[in-house]
Amino acid sequence: MITRRRFIHSSAATLAVGSAGGAEENAALFAVGLIADAQYVDADPGGIRHYRNSIKKLGSAVKSINEAEVDFSIHLGDLIDRDFASFDAILEPLNELKSPVVQIPGNHDFSVPDHKKPEVFGKLGMTKPYHSFSKGGFRFVFLDGTEISTFAHPRDSDVYKEASEILKEFEAQGRKNAKSWNGTISEVQLVWLKGELASAKSAHEKVIISCHYPILPDNSHNLWNDREVLAVIDQFPGTVAAWFNGHNHAGNYAERNGVHYVTVQGMVDTEDENAFAVLEVSPEMLTIRGSGRVPGRELKIA
Repeated sequence: MITRRRFIHSSAATLAVGSAGGAEENAALFAVGLIADAQYVDADPGGIRHYRNSIKKLGSAVKSINEAEVDFSIHLGDLIDRDFASFDAILEPLNELKSPVVQIPGNHDFSVPDHKKPEVFGKLGMTKPYHSFSKGGFRFVFLDGTEISTFAHPRDSDVYKEASEILKEFEAQGRKNAKSWNGTISEVQLVWLKGELASAKSAHEKVIISCHYPILPDNSHNLWNDREVLAVIDQFPGTVAAWFNGHNHAGNYAERNGVHYVTVQGMVDTEDENAFAVLEVSPEMLTIRGSGRVPGRELKIA
């Protein structure tokens, strides 16, 4: 079997022969597994959501991602649907990944008793709620869209009260995304994001941002302060290549100022059909090798 690494190596060598001018530069540098909304719980189906089946589907996805020899994977939030005990069961197939996995917190990950909410990040293996790292000329930025929300904090906390006030204000404004299952990032995190983009620009790195929540297109699932985050990204034309998220299980796509906004379809939403992808990253292209409900895409980097 020709693995991804062997294919990339041989393709780059082939393209270099005769030197068609820049062809070698378009060979994939590395690959990333993408999974969204496994949303497991040991419960009967609810509508189109087949909660128990996520164990089997995630196991199948992990096998394919391992065969693709990705460098790391991202689960884009909502690993569980509810119940703290659900983490142990769904982490079993996920832990079979042969390369690291980056977890992003989602709203359902906090569908646990208030006294268990502070333990969620640790259970997901997260040491920081938002963070970044660089690889192959790209900077991966991971945001925490649950930071200010009505679900990630105890009801008697100051953050819960702040989130409730924001939600009430947005509901009065008739905002489409004024939903209790959404959240927002704080001003502190927004300033941190701006600093990451400025640093990446100085280092001549392209940026790929991941969050549980979408910010484009306008949708009822969007981060509450989607407009403010977009305004920050717009300040760095040519720096951000893409934004990947889950949350809206139907999937979505938008492009703005050369930035690709990709919503990955939710794994939990079908009885049998899977949903995951392998993202191949090259200097000029992001290639999504979709499986099941996730479509393939070739996204040119501006």
